[in-house]
Amino acid sequence: MNLERRDFLKAAAAAGGVSLFGGGCLSCFEDPLRYRYGGELHRDFHASILDGYNYVKDNYGEEGIRQVMERFACGVHRTMHEKLVRGDTSELLEYWRYYLAREGADFSLEETADGGAELTVRRCPAHAHLEKRGIPGAEGLCAATRLFNEELVKCTPFVLETAASGDGGCRQILRRKC
Repeated sequence: MNLERRDFLKAAAAAGGVSLFGGGCLSCFEDPLRYRYGGELHRDFHASILDGYNYVKDNYGEEGIRQVMERFACGVHRTMHEKLVRGDTSELLEYWRYYLAREGADFSLEETADGGAELTVRRCPAHAHLEKRGIPGAEGLCAATRLFNEELVKCTPFVLETAASGDGGCRQILRRKC
């Protein structure tokens, strides 16, 4: 079988989505911070995630995307979610620092007096990669991030507002609920 790149990426991303629904192979890593498994991240990871997002959205709608993000936030990133439930932001902040530094993002992260944080990404590495490759639709990654954040803080003492700036950047503001 000779699949086109886009069809292969859709299938691979859909398979990844299925693994997220079922708990997935990502839970096999010993490190509870699963995003920190080491090695280089292939730049087409971002295109694959976008293709997966579009595939699930086109075939299962917003509810399908929300289900995947819920499983990702509370399954794959279970320890991060559990710490947020207890009011501990340390793993989320480490995740942001590690991931964005690893990807070479232009960002700042400031912890706030109320125990929250404000993340400003001036140039998103995923946006930059998709733009460089001429792949449209980067706003889908922003939508996926927003939904992931909503699911991550569900049933926690926090809200996490995510706003894209429209120029390949965003602000993510983590606040304690009143």
